[in-house]
Amino acid sequence: MQKNKLILSIEIAAFVLLAVVSVTGFVMASRGQVAFMYFLREDAWVENLTVVFLLISSGIAIYRAIAYVGMKAPWAVFFWAMTAFLFFFAAGEEISWGQRIFGIETPEFFMDKNLQNETNLHNLEIKGFKVNKWIFSRLLFAVMGFYLLLLRPLANWSGFFRRLVAKFQVPLARWYYVMVLVGAALVFSPINLLKKSELIEFAFSLIFLLIFLNPVMIRKDDINIGQKK
Repeated sequence: MQKNKLILSIEIAAFVLLAVVSVTGFVMASRGQVAFMYFLREDAWVENLTVVFLLISSGIAIYRAIAYVGMKAPWAVFFWAMTAFLFFFAAGEEISWGQRIFGIETPEFFMDKNLQNETNLHNLEIKGFKVNKWIFSRLLFAVMGFYLLLLRPLANWSGFFRRLVAKFQVPLARWYYVMVLVGAALVFSPINLLKKSELIEFAFSLIFLLIFLNPVMIRKDDINIGQKK
């Protein structure tokens, strides 16, 4: 009961925060590119919160990986360890691995190949191939769309996917988390300005934190999805 109350409190706080950022972003966008860029400037509170949420998600994944070690579930350990790495990597990329924080000069390779002259991979352009456009935007969007919209129904309808999700102990998203994320995306959709992606990244980082804290799980000894909301 106490856990449920804590999760509910965290959800309410998260949804309020997302609403504030979404509405503020929309209002600042209506004032033009300069105001919008100032709101989403580097190392300001929106970006910093995105990094914090990604790091907390990485920490939760580490905790779950360690827990599954004790349960002797190697595939679940592998999945959660990889998830911890990926979210830590995303946080590092978001702040260019602390380059601005510690005043580190950009290495020559990144000065030549990085579109923003920063020490990160997602802004690289190599022989016309834009990493951010193809890997961190289109491919990632497709993967996230499959995960959020299709994986849970597939796990309900298909024994193969149900067993796969159970084997790796993949956390499934509750539908109201997906609905909130879609609502935020609809608020962002009319915005056609630079740095719009910062709002999307913020929303994703917050919702995934909630998913990791309060997932729908399929146990190996129970082919039915747990609580459905």
